[in-house]
Parts: sequence; structure tokens; C-alpha cells
Amino acid sequence: MGTRKKRTIAQEVDMAAKLLQRYVRLKASDDNGYCQCVSCGRIAHYATMDGGHYYSRRHIRLKCFEENVHPQCKRCNMLMSDPVINDAYKAFMVDMYGERRVKAMKKITYLPPKKFNRDEVIQFQREIKEKIGQELYRIGDM
Repeated sequence: MGTRKKRTIAQEVDMAAKLLQRYVRLKASDDNGYCQCVSCGRIAHYATMDGGHYYSRRHIRLKCFEENVHPQCKRCNMLMSDPVINDAYKAFMVDMYGERRVKAMKKITYLPPKKFNRDEVIQFQREIKEKIGQELYRIGDM
């Protein structure tokens, strides 16, 4: 029996981003587990939706930033380059957070990539897992 290889910090950040996407979909869902796509308005079960990033995941600083992630249907998430879908997402963001906050997030995309600390990321994962558990309990999906 060999020892299990530690995940890299980048792999831990990816795991944290996936957990955050799941949490965001759960948090936005009703008590039956259904949530609405922020781009087209389609309603579907949280498990069939994506956690879409307004600013791409390639911007490492915003990859695990909760205000940048919202429920999106798979179609809209795949077509974020479509101006209609992108404009609808932007309208949601401005309505939710205000123009000033959205512009501030845009400025973050110009900063160099953030160096994450392994302990910070693992602690973030623990917190998100706890929140996911609370949301699953709320919708009765334990």
C-alpha cells in the first residue's frame, strides 16, 4: 500500500471552484431543488445546471469568488461568447450588485494571477462543504 499523492495547489483550487459552483446552484434553488438560469430564465434542477462564471475561470482571482458564480443552464454557459447571453448575464450582475461592483470585479481581471496558499484553499473547501450540507438539508436532498 503506497501513500496517496498530495494534490497540487492548482488541483485544490479547481476542487474548491467546483464546490463553490455546486453551493451557488444549491443556494439559488427553491425548497424543491430548482433554480433559474441567470441568462435565459430557464428553470431546472440544480444538479442539471452549471455554476457559470461571469468573468472567465481563467481569471484565477475570480475563480472562487462567490459573486462571480451563478446558476446557468448548460446551453448558456457554453455560449457565453454570444452577446445576447453575455448581455443578459451582465444585466443580472448589475441588478444584483450594481454597476460599480461589476466594474470593480472587471478591474480585478487585470491583476496578475493570485498565488493561493494550500491551507487557505483547504479551509475554504471545508467551509463550502459545510454550507453545501446545510443547503442539501434545506431542500431535503441528503
